[in-house]
Amino acid sequence: MLSLAGLAITSCSDSLDIIESLSFDKNFAPLGIEAKNVKETSANILWNASSGATNYTIEVFADDSLTFEGTPEKVISNLTIDDSPYTITGLQFDTKYSIRIQALTEGDNSRTSSWNGIYFRTGAKQFLKNPKPADIADRSVTLTWEVEEGYDVSTIKIGDITHEITDEEKEAGQATIDGLTPETDYTAYLYYNGKQCGNRNFTTIADLEGAILLHEDDDLKKAIEDESVVDGTVFALYGGTYNVNATYDEETGELISTGAVKVAKTITIKGIYPTDQPIVKGRFEIYDGAGLSVSQLKIDGSKNSTADQIFNYKVENETTSFGALDIQSCNITGKTEGKGLIYMNGPKCSVESITINNSTIYGIECSGGDFIDFRTGYPKTLTVTNSTFYNVAKGRDFFRIDDNSGVFGNPTGPIVTLDHCTLYNIGANASNNRIFYVRFKKNKIACTNNLIVGTKYKRGFANGKPGEGVDPADYAGPDQNPTLSNNFYFDCENLTSAGASADATISWFDTEGTIESESPFAGDVESGVFTLNADSKANKGGAGDPRWIVAQ
Repeated sequence: MLSLAGLAITSCSDSLDIIESLSFDKNFAPLGIEAKNVKETSANILWNASSGATNYTIEVFADDSLTFEGTPEKVISNLTIDDSPYTITGLQFDTKYSIRIQALTEGDNSRTSSWNGIYFRTGAKQFLKNPKPADIADRSVTLTWEVEEGYDVSTIKIGDITHEITDEEKEAGQATIDGLTPETDYTAYLYYNGKQCGNRNFTTIADLEGAILLHEDDDLKKAIEDESVVDGTVFALYGGTYNVNATYDEETGELISTGAVKVAKTITIKGIYPTDQPIVKGRFEIYDGAGLSVSQLKIDGSKNSTADQIFNYKVENETTSFGALDIQSCNITGKTEGKGLIYMNGPKCSVESITINNSTIYGIECSGGDFIDFRTGYPKTLTVTNSTFYNVAKGRDFFRIDDNSGVFGNPTGPIVTLDHCTLYNIGANASNNRIFYVRFKKNKIACTNNLIVGTKYKRGFANGKPGEGVDPADYAGPDQNPTLSNNFYFDCENLTSAGASADATISWFDTEGTIESESPFAGDVESGVFTLNADSKANKGGAGDPRWIVAQ
């Protein structure tokens, strides 16, 4: 046994020679292959050196995904490692290519390596031109492209629509595609021999079917107040300025003041082009239970002759039920000494709903009334979402809905929602005011996902509740506990318990709200740009007007 063990030890010892180098019969296939700076007709190919190789061969296969079948389109030989990266030219646009590389040793074919490869796709050509506003309609778009010899374009695709280009269209470099949907985002693709040679994004304009089209030289007030107008009439406005009932300086022609449009039928007023919003200088007075929808407008009430609210319900019958007021994608400002945005004083009047969405409203300081102000009457629902408000309600309440619930049999409501909004510098001098001065009984309030900065309301969100030493006549809290969620604050008073004053009339705080340690804005807020700092808590929490949130 001992003799055998000795033999085994001796045998193992003899085989433990130090290996100082490795020798292989063939080169290793090239590694680290990459395609960089891939363009329409070229790509840069990089690879790492193979030990012992003196030169390299690249083969290029078109319309291929690493199958390498058939004859290569290009063969590039006698490359050295100093040629990496090598630029392959003369490729076809919008084409999938496979390339493979082989390492060779000059004078010794036996060392030629196996192949190693990758695939990539060349970029699409851009023959399509950006459609101009006048080329985009509600249900069609006219596309134009560069006519280039050798490229016989054949097809345009938009969504589910395939348009075969006619010979006349090819010669003109222009085609009109119908069958689109109003106010919809599209991407148009242009093809040559099945390959993409251009793409452009566009958005169809507002629905013009049955609409009355107006240009800036037209009299907006006269058109809306015409006796022929019926419920459901749509007014579509081209870009430009529409001065309502204006007076001008006789010598200079300068605009002195504007007036109001009387809305007596349920109508829609909308801008045609999102990128060229019409400017309406004036106000809207709503009569006879009418409803009003406005979208894609810039409304300027800064020179109105009466200094009344931008939207004012004129009550001629105290039991009137008004249709919905819908404000979408508007930019609204007003006279700095004006009264507010919306006003109603009708003992038995109601509004079916009020909606403000995706809008920017600023510069309405409210010296003679509250910002959204219902002295009598009420809105059944009041929904404010995805919007920015700044420099408004300087010394007044933001929402005011006084209690007239008994007249209506004590219904549930109003339901007030403030969600995903940015509020900046509201209530700057509001020592006796608040955000929600809602005294209409059985109201429901939700304040969620908002960013509130620089708000100085001394009474915070609301007054005290009955039973807490506050006269029920001054009750301004919700009938049920308010919904408060994911709100963020900076430089605010009395909205959160942190730093709140000892004012006994403050009924509720946002105990779950997040306080920013510094301004969350990266944009120029004085110019109306409220882009968030990407690292701010509000941005990470997805709060405020979504337009200002920076993608993470």
